[in-house]
Amino acid sequence: MTFRERILLIMIAAAGIIFCGDTSAPAISILTPAPADSVSYDQSKLLILSVEEQAVPNLLVSTQWNILRYMDVSPLPAKKSFPKDFYKLFDSKATIGRFIYNFKLSTGYTSPETLSYSYSDTMTIRSLWSTPALSKFAQAVQPPGVLGVVLSVTGWKDSLYEAVYDDPNADGRALYKLHIQLLPGVNRIYFGAAATKNVSVEYYAEFKQEFKPIEDRTRHFHNSALEQSCTTCHEGLPSADSGATMKADCASCHKTFAGAEFLHAPVEMKECESCHAWSAEKKMIVGVKAPPELCYDCHQEKKEAVENSAFPHPVASDCLTCHSAHGTNTKHQLKADVYTLCSSCHPDMTVNHPVGKHPVRFAKNEVNGEEVSCVSCHNPHGSANEHLLKVGGGRMMICLECHQK
Repeated sequence: MTFRERILLIMIAAAGIIFCGDTSAPAISILTPAPADSVSYDQSKLLILSVEEQAVPNLLVSTQWNILRYMDVSPLPAKKSFPKDFYKLFDSKATIGRFIYNFKLSTGYTSPETLSYSYSDTMTIRSLWSTPALSKFAQAVQPPGVLGVVLSVTGWKDSLYEAVYDDPNADGRALYKLHIQLLPGVNRIYFGAAATKNVSVEYYAEFKQEFKPIEDRTRHFHNSALEQSCTTCHEGLPSADSGATMKADCASCHKTFAGAEFLHAPVEMKECESCHAWSAEKKMIVGVKAPPELCYDCHQEKKEAVENSAFPHPVASDCLTCHSAHGTNTKHQLKADVYTLCSSCHPDMTVNHPVGKHPVRFAKNEVNGEEVSCVSCHNPHGSANEHLLKVGGGRMMICLECHQK
C-alpha cells in the first residue's frame, strides 16, 4: 500500500467519526467535508476537524500558495541582480512544491521546465537555492539573448492554530473550524502538530472552474448528521430539523466568502436569499434559479451579449465556469486570472500568439496602459466578428488597434 493510499484510509475513517467520542479515533479527524466531497466550486473551503489535544496541542495547517511573475532581465544590471531579486520573491519560511520556468528570447518563449518536491521535503527557498538545478537556472539567465523569465511557483505556507472550542462529545479533543483559501486546480492541504510534517494528515481539495448545482452535489453539510449535532449548541442553522430558513447569518460560518477582495454584491450585502433558498421538499439549500437565468436577472447586458451575438463564446452562458457567485481575489470575480482561465481550454495558445513572439501576458498595452491578455483582442462573452475579435474588417484590423505605425 502506498503512502497516499494509507493517508486516504485514515481520512475516510476520520470522516465517519461524528462527535462520537470514540477513543480509537485518530489524533486528527476531518469531520467535514469527507474525501468524497473534496471538490469546490468556489475559492474557499470550510473544514471542521476534531483533534486530540494531548497529541496535537496546536494545529499546524499548511495551505497552498503560488507566485506568478515575469522578470525582465534584458539589461545587464538586471542579470547581475537576478539572484537577489529572485530570492526576495519568497517568504523564507514557505515550502516550495513545484517550480516552473521558461525564458523569453528575441525569437519567442522557450518550453517550460519543471522542478517538483514533496511536502515532506520541506524545500524552502534557501535550500532550493543550494541545489544544482537552481544553479543551472540562474546561469541560464545570463546570456544576452535571454530577455526575461516567466516564473510559476507553488508551495505551502504554514499557519499555527490554538484550540478554542472543546469537542462536546469527546473528552480531551478540540474542534477547529478552518477557512481554507484554494488555488485553481488540485490543492494538497496538510494538518499536523508543529514540527512533525512527516506525519501530517493530507487532504485533497480541487477548485474547479465548472459549475454544478448545489442539489446535484454528492454531500451536504446542512441537514446532515453532523449539522444536527451542531444544532444542540448553535441556533439558526438552515436545516430541516431546526425549522430555519434562509434567515440564518451565513457569514458566521462562510467568512471566506465575505473576505474575498472582489465580492458579488449580494454577498457583500449579506443577501444570500437573492440566489439561495431553503427547499422543504429536498431538505437542503438550493439555487433560486439555475444559471444563466439567475445571473441574467441582474446582468441584462450580458444576456444581450451572449444571446444576440453573431459569434457567441461557447461557454459564455455557463457564467460560473469563469466567475464565482460569491467572490474571489481576481477582478470581475474571475476564478483565476484571464490567462489561466483561457489557457485551460486553449492550451495551444499560451505563448507566441497570434504570431511570432507576440505576448499574451506580462506586457503593457501602450495605448491604454492595461496589461495585454486574451481579452485585449477577444470579447469573452460574444462578438459580431469571427474568433470573438473586438473589431471587424479582417484579422489585421485588431492589430492596428495597438500597432498604428
